[in-house]
Amino acid sequence: MRRWLEMMDPIGIKRLMKRKEPADEVPVVRDAEKPKFSKRLIPQKRGFLWASLSVPVLFLLFFFYGIGRDRYQVRSDVVVRKAGQDSSSAALGLGNLLGGGNQGSLEDSRYLSTYLKSPQVLEDLEKQFDFRKTYAQKGLDPFAGLWLPSSREEVYRMFKKQVVIRLDEGSGVMRITTLGFNADSAMRLNQILNQQAEIFVNRLNQDVYRKQLAFAEKQVIDNLEKVEKASVALQSFQQDRKLFNAQSEAELGGGLIAALETELAKQKVQLATVRRQFLDPQAPEIRQLEDQVAELQRQVASERQALVSPAGRNLPAEAAELASLEADLTFKSELYKASLTAAESTRIDSLKQQRFLAVLSKPLKPDDPWQYWRHKGFFTTIAVFLVGFALTKFLLGMAESHRN
Repeated sequence: MRRWLEMMDPIGIKRLMKRKEPADEVPVVRDAEKPKFSKRLIPQKRGFLWASLSVPVLFLLFFFYGIGRDRYQVRSDVVVRKAGQDSSSAALGLGNLLGGGNQGSLEDSRYLSTYLKSPQVLEDLEKQFDFRKTYAQKGLDPFAGLWLPSSREEVYRMFKKQVVIRLDEGSGVMRITTLGFNADSAMRLNQILNQQAEIFVNRLNQDVYRKQLAFAEKQVIDNLEKVEKASVALQSFQQDRKLFNAQSEAELGGGLIAALETELAKQKVQLATVRRQFLDPQAPEIRQLEDQVAELQRQVASERQALVSPAGRNLPAEAAELASLEADLTFKSELYKASLTAAESTRIDSLKQQRFLAVLSKPLKPDDPWQYWRHKGFFTTIAVFLVGFALTKFLLGMAESHRN
């Protein structure tokens, strides 16, 4: 019977059995009877969350738009140009000024952009106005300005923060932007940077092209001195040897010998004719002709000896030395002409390759403060704060879930 009842109603029997055993009873707490602490804590957490978010936001809002020091911005646009252009790129116009015709000056523009933020520019700038005093810390903003006294490195870092150089690689236009805590300082700083840019471009021309021209002109002077020395050496040789033209002297000596040999040949023919006419070989006519032939032979031999013998005139050696001196003079003359051509070409190229600074947009003194830095700083700081807050909450939530 009991087994049948259990099969029919096992839940009820178990409930009866539990009632008979009080030690096994477990109190059941219903949802309605649970404490409502969690529901009461939710508004408190929300209030704390809003407070933790609103307080930093209000502080940043008060800092950037209240105690933040005013800043003024001045901008100017310049471009480095060549004084001359090739015939293929000599077309005038604003497109050529800002376009591909300026590709050769981009390298100089890069050098200039680096130079304008160098310590040397800061030194030249401090000679014209007191940078430390102008950009000294004032007011409640602790991040704006230099704290006095400040080191040289701090002044240089402050200087680089106030100067922004942007170079457009496509057009070659360089934008110089300066910041200041008042309109006059920002304007003055921009004007000085434009002056330093022009000085740099002029110095670049002087250091490169003028040095090349000076070298070419020095070569002209040196080669002219060499020509003068070679000419003096040639004239001295000609005066000492009484030799004006070796070829003419050789032709003259050769002509004399040729004439003597011609006359000798005639005398020999005449001697042979006379010998056939007279039977006595010692006849006076024959003896006279033989003496003439012998004299002509001695004279020819003497002229030949005088022409080529070192003891005589030694015309071949003199001719060789004269030719060497003339060749040296010719070579140095050609070298002098080449140096003249090179100097003139360098001078023309230096004029064509000279750079100048063209100001496309002059600096304009601002009337109102520059507000962009306030908006950018405020919203950037808020974004960083929110990201950090969300990340911190996420990490804390993960840690709490791991503990549970």
